[in-house]
Amino acid sequence: MKKFVYKAKHGPEEIVEGRIVAASAEDAVARLSEKGYTATSVEEEAEGGVGPRYNWRCLFGVRERELILFARQLTTLLKSGVPMLRALNMLSGQTTDRYFSHVISDMADKIKNGQSLSAVMMDYPRIFSSFFTAMVRSGEDSGALDKSLARVSAYYLKQSQLISKVKSAMAYPVLVLIVGILTILFVFTNVMPRILPLLLNLNTGLPLPTKILISMSTFTRNNWFWIVLGIIIFILIFKRAVNNRIFRRYISIFKLNVPVFGALIFKSELARFTRALEVSLQNGIPIINAIGISLPILNEDVISSRLRSGLKGLETGESVSTTFKNTGIFPSFALNLINVGEESGNLTEVLAEIAETFEADCADAINTMTVLLEPVMVLVIGLVVGFIVSAVLLPIFHLNITQM
Repeated sequence: MKKFVYKAKHGPEEIVEGRIVAASAEDAVARLSEKGYTATSVEEEAEGGVGPRYNWRCLFGVRERELILFARQLTTLLKSGVPMLRALNMLSGQTTDRYFSHVISDMADKIKNGQSLSAVMMDYPRIFSSFFTAMVRSGEDSGALDKSLARVSAYYLKQSQLISKVKSAMAYPVLVLIVGILTILFVFTNVMPRILPLLLNLNTGLPLPTKILISMSTFTRNNWFWIVLGIIIFILIFKRAVNNRIFRRYISIFKLNVPVFGALIFKSELARFTRALEVSLQNGIPIINAIGISLPILNEDVISSRLRSGLKGLETGESVSTTFKNTGIFPSFALNLINVGEESGNLTEVLAEIAETFEADCADAINTMTVLLEPVMVLVIGLVVGFIVSAVLLPIFHLNITQM
């Protein structure tokens, strides 16, 4: 027997989708007809649970907003006493992402066959991170799955809000940059070719800015294909090189040393790590395991490698504050708070305060970056456009002066 993903009509207007087990596509159509459905599409489900036309989506996963909504809705349903299998079936029909809907439906089928939710999530690493899965597993082990889901959804919501602030802050500078680049390309490819014959026919020596502008315009117009091809090749090589740990480490060092941006990246990484560590400890995970679970969420290899080396200190009996101090990453205020939290037994609450502090610092850094970046971008674009205008007008002014 095989599984088929179908789309069918039920009545004149209602359209339903789902799965059906049958020996063949013809058998599936016949079984749907017996139920009063008119099949419009029947496709065999690929091995692993997701229909063939959705396989390519496995490369990209789902949007974080969908994941947060899934975790919050599942939390609400479980708190209300709805069984897991029924809750997943309900969520499968509610999500607007058709691929995610098929994934949730497939998860329900696997849970029906006796697997746990965390085990099923491990089959979809592009959707559910190792941190998400570990939080769910700890909730299953402690019998408080709804609380674990609530904590992990709150964590991802905070991360999403921080990313949204960065995107909002970068929107205007990026727009100015794109408009400026398009304007320059338009001038080089459309305006300069028309003005160039006039400038060359002038009976006067061309100023240096004009010569530079003509050279740039000619080079761009004659070699635009190779320029575009070179950019594409560079991007492909860079993406491949990022998979190399040594190269990724040097890129991480460079990013962390960029003025303004480096401080923002550093604080956001520490905010993400301390928040994840707090959530892990809230779920009752031991500190060594909690750090190991929280490390994969970090993007910068320099920070994650230093923290990973700190695990050796914990394994030999060092305190958390001493271990973090040896990494050379955490500022003194955070180390002092962690030391106090260990002594008082309130390490989880202290980590929450540290995470909030780092998140507030990130918000301040974003505001500072926005204030500085907007006028700088406008100034740079203005200087470039001013150079183009002056390079075009200088020969004309020089010709007028010589004729007087």
